[in-house]
Amino acid sequence: MVTVSSNRILRAATYVEKGGVGKTTTSAHVAVAAEREHDLNVLLVDLAGKQNDLSTHFGMNDEVDDIDAPISAIFGEDWEFIRDNIPDVVDRMVYDTGEGIDLIPADPGLGGADNNLANVPVEERFSKLNEFITEDLSDRYDFVLLDLPGKEDNIALNGLFAARNVIAPLKPGAFERNQLDNLRDDLDDLHNEHPIDPQLAMVIPTMVKSSTNLSKEFVAELQEAYPDQAAPVPVPNSQDISKKQNEGCTLFAVPEDELYNTGQRVLNAYRENTTELLNRLTETNEPRQSRKAPPEQ
Repeated sequence: MVTVSSNRILRAATYVEKGGVGKTTTSAHVAVAAEREHDLNVLLVDLAGKQNDLSTHFGMNDEVDDIDAPISAIFGEDWEFIRDNIPDVVDRMVYDTGEGIDLIPADPGLGGADNNLANVPVEERFSKLNEFITEDLSDRYDFVLLDLPGKEDNIALNGLFAARNVIAPLKPGAFERNQLDNLRDDLDDLHNEHPIDPQLAMVIPTMVKSSTNLSKEFVAELQEAYPDQAAPVPVPNSQDISKKQNEGCTLFAVPEDELYNTGQRVLNAYRENTTELLNRLTETNEPRQSRKAPPEQ
């Protein structure tokens, strides 16, 4: 069981400048694994744009069709006034996924928020999400996981500033491998240009077909090039993932005897990788009890 420091909330962000690599799937399964396997109170925040893929993943499209308290509001100049005058505004942002974790969905206003942030002084531009997590979420959750846009815009930079720990899901491929090196260089540039030190916390090979040489070579190369960041277990390719996404749930919501063998291996991979990720994030933290309420006697 992983415990969390009493002095700060755990934070991480899934981010890589490439679509179709399993970023949304990884975000959803890591978040649910953290709650189920480690009894953490978890919030998933979708900042990846108007597609609202995480809401679709949890079968929540109807629920979030008309959002009255959008996450995009925190990036505006009126956020402090809104928060101070609408006491339940944060509660109204949050939706129950039905799988033990909470979700703040993406909203169409994120595109406009990204554009508006360009007019904010640079010393304030990238701190808004960090302030929101620190001031409004730290007493509610043990772990906040951000799903960031697949491009380096002002919203993504807010996420990197706030999370400091990056999870990079990557499917096998030469282009994807190159993107990982670019991501490492981008994080180094952020450290050199701003007073932050973002870390590549975990690289997770996804959609891995163990029978192909491409997958084997890709995983071996990642483990050699990134020995401290590589996930313990590559995530296999499985038809169960897309099938259950279409049904609006993660694989954790399905009895394991209803999954293919590859689906069971996917579950085990996310369990082990989430445990290792949380251990990496909590290395410097002092233990404390989860914020989740104890079971009734």
